[in-house]
Amino acid sequence: TAFAMHHAATRAASSRSSKYSAIYSSQRILPLERPPDPSSFSSSNKSNDNVNDDDDMNERSYVQNQAQILRHWMMDKQSIVCLTGAGMSTESGIPDYRGNRGSYFRGHKPIIHYEFMSSEKQRQRYWARSLVGYSPFANAQPNLGHEALAKLEEKKVIGVELEECTDFDRLGESCFGNLTQVNGKEETRRLSIITQNVDTLHSKAGVKHCLHLHGRGDLVRCMNCGLTGDRKEYHDQLTEWNQEWLDEVTAGSTDNAVDDTTKDKKEELRPDGDAELGKVSYDELILPSCPRCGTKHHSHNSTINGNHEEEHQSFFKTDVVFFGDSVPRHRFDISYAAIDAADGVLCIGTSLAVHSAFRLVKRAIEKGTPVAILNVGETRVEREGLGDGLVTKLESPIGETLAEVVKILDQEELTAE
Repeated sequence: TAFAMHHAATRAASSRSSKYSAIYSSQRILPLERPPDPSSFSSSNKSNDNVNDDDDMNERSYVQNQAQILRHWMMDKQSIVCLTGAGMSTESGIPDYRGNRGSYFRGHKPIIHYEFMSSEKQRQRYWARSLVGYSPFANAQPNLGHEALAKLEEKKVIGVELEECTDFDRLGESCFGNLTQVNGKEETRRLSIITQNVDTLHSKAGVKHCLHLHGRGDLVRCMNCGLTGDRKEYHDQLTEWNQEWLDEVTAGSTDNAVDDTTKDKKEELRPDGDAELGKVSYDELILPSCPRCGTKHHSHNSTINGNHEEEHQSFFKTDVVFFGDSVPRHRFDISYAAIDAADGVLCIGTSLAVHSAFRLVKRAIEKGTPVAILNVGETRVEREGLGDGLVTKLESPIGETLAEVVKILDQEELTAE
């Protein structure tokens, strides 16, 4: 097929320019080779010199062919769960880490959990950059891919039932949407998407059953007492307390723009609401403390000589899992239950480099569950040679491809009538 020939050519080109390689660490995996541009797949494959003009495959675009392959993969399955990554949201203007325009290729080093927790200066730096970078992140809108998955959920093409999973009661705000459905007297729990993203765009698109594996970027949490709040309100307070500092930084950015008119402002934005500010001092930034436990709190530890008093500072952190931190156990338990209940796992926009996602797919493969991967660029599954005969790999623009799948389903429904 056209897909097979193009895919073989792509893989061969990749091999000639040296295989993907990565530096594994406890925090992250850094790709050393840039994946292809997703937009090149739709434009360069609408015609194919190896396919006859009268061939049916030549009458459809490359993206449409990929959508047909994915729809065919779905046809014999009743319980598909989706696993999505940063590539899902790049078409909404949110950068990723490892994609064609990923921030790792611009020298970005995301903050590590230990750094944030142990250093006041690192917290000042993080929140200062967020003051500039979070607004575009928070205002991003769902793209074609998000909307298509919401429609696939509505059509019950994706989604699994988790009748025996008790950990739903512990999810709290790590999920968006109603994960519980009541059918008569029997209560069933559904899960359609497990996302590594913290942007909540799946929920904005109308997805009702989405687990945010790495948390939600629209919330903040006190690291002392656990109080959660709206991130926008925290940012408003940050802005109010640091308006003079922010005005100086903004003025400096404007001056730099005059000197360097060719600089792409989008290059300054980073994943998860981070932004590059250049040479800026963060020492004067004031961080609001928790309104419930105050600026300082005391904990008393009993010792042989009596009570020993330790003093700690309360501070807020975005309610997401930073690099170097661990995903809460109950979220993993629910994710594992969904993988076990699924008869197909669809991975979208993820290189599966992060272990929290890779282990879910590896579990599915070990159980013999078919896996489809819609992602431009090699994934960890391929690098490690897993899933022989179980994995279907598609390299195509995500939004267009998923939208085409919905069109195919709509046509099938019309034909059935």
